[in-house]
Amino acid sequence: MAITIMRTVRPSPQWQDSLIRLRKGQRVVIDVEEVWSPDMRNQIVWCGADGVYNLPSGEGYLMPGTNVGALIARIGDGPLFAVGSRYDFVCDGEGVLHFAMNENPDYNNQAGKVVAQVIVFDPEAP
Repeated sequence: MAITIMRTVRPSPQWQDSLIRLRKGQRVVIDVEEVWSPDMRNQIVWCGADGVYNLPSGEGYLMPGTNVGALIARIGDGPLFAVGSRYDFVCDGEGVLHFAMNENPDYNNQAGKVVAQVIVFDPEAP
């Protein structure tokens, strides 16, 4: 059995609580649509949850090395991971799923939103 939950994610480097609690062993599939714009300082660039194509972030971003503007997540206080437009994984920890834009916390001129469809499967399901 599975449950599907939709969450809108603001374009912000602040962690946003999805109110989805995950347990170890659950399979989770996240599909993301729509566009947002990271703060590119002197220009406007729209992108999807994969971030700005071929523009890895540097130091000072939440997840250096991952594309600027990519959707990232963490479970509880666990390690960060890049979600992008689609991510399929088996949860190896427990806690609440949080989302953020891979952005520099000192920047504050973002726009748009993305919508994440989170499908959580029962770990006992075949």
